[in-house]
Amino acid sequence: MADQKEKTTKNGEKPVVKMRSMHDEVVKDFLSENETAKSFFKEYLPTEIVRNLDFNSLQICKDTFINRKLAKYFSDILYRIDLDNTGIFIYLLIDHKSREERFMGFQFLKYMLRIWELYLKQNKNAETLPVIIPIVIYHGPRQWQVNTRFVSLFNAPDNMKEYVPDFNYTLYDISHVPDEEIKGAVLLRILFMTLKYIFTPELRHKLREEIFPLFLELKNKEKGTEYLEVLLRYLTGSARNLPIDELNETVTQLFEEGGDLMATIADKWIEQGKKQGKDQGKKEGKKEGKKEGKKEGRREGKWDVVKSSLKEGLPIKTIERITGFPAEEIHRFKEKVVHPA
Repeated sequence: MADQKEKTTKNGEKPVVKMRSMHDEVVKDFLSENETAKSFFKEYLPTEIVRNLDFNSLQICKDTFINRKLAKYFSDILYRIDLDNTGIFIYLLIDHKSREERFMGFQFLKYMLRIWELYLKQNKNAETLPVIIPIVIYHGPRQWQVNTRFVSLFNAPDNMKEYVPDFNYTLYDISHVPDEEIKGAVLLRILFMTLKYIFTPELRHKLREEIFPLFLELKNKEKGTEYLEVLLRYLTGSARNLPIDELNETVTQLFEEGGDLMATIADKWIEQGKKQGKDQGKKEGKKEGKKEGKKEGRREGKWDVVKSSLKEGLPIKTIERITGFPAEEIHRFKEKVVHPA
């Protein structure tokens, strides 16, 4: 299933493939990392299941089963793994809404049916269906109160329950788990701590004192750079209680002390900004067809670099070095265009 994508869902809706929300991007980038996924299952699945899983067989499937309408509220990842020499699926659904979903079991049932449909389509000679373990990760401010058994959705008398399908999904309510119980691999702890505090004023303190320092524990600095960049994009787009200037200051101070990790990311952003400005300058210059037009185009391109660099949180001194514009002009541009009153 990892190499094939379902073109449409059963009801004709297209699953989300390209349009990813900020939540979706950070969750999938972190939990699609093999060791992070293994760590999550080892820490949070029941022991009697974990002991029989063959983690060397773990595969991350590329299919998504959420339609576009719900993509703002949910992310999903499908894993395949062997349990007692039999292939099963673990279906991870991440709920980004501010309150628990009453009909989460029904949502799971729809997605599980789509998984089985795709499985039968790809395995024409199958005689049985694979087991699917459904897991929901929730990080809303309200504590989850909904019963996790599917049968609880029915008001059925006891003598009718044999006609009602039933299964249970595993719930992990991040927002209401004590910090000391958030365990596992470094990237897993970074992700879960960030999701827990993303909508809270405590995020500032947690980033500085607990979340960002975890990156310094990573032995693979190249991997750390990649995931820090993913996290910074997520924070920039989703953290309501964290100004970009403050985020930049925190990260710069920490990683100047911890090594060249942040510098690598800053250099990458600078190069992207230079390329954007160069391309924009050429485009404007050709349009004018004159030397003056080219000059103006390059200048406009540089202001595009200023705008994008400010949004990424680069220091004004760095932007001054890239573009050659005085810091005073950049400050005025920031107040007028990027953060207008």
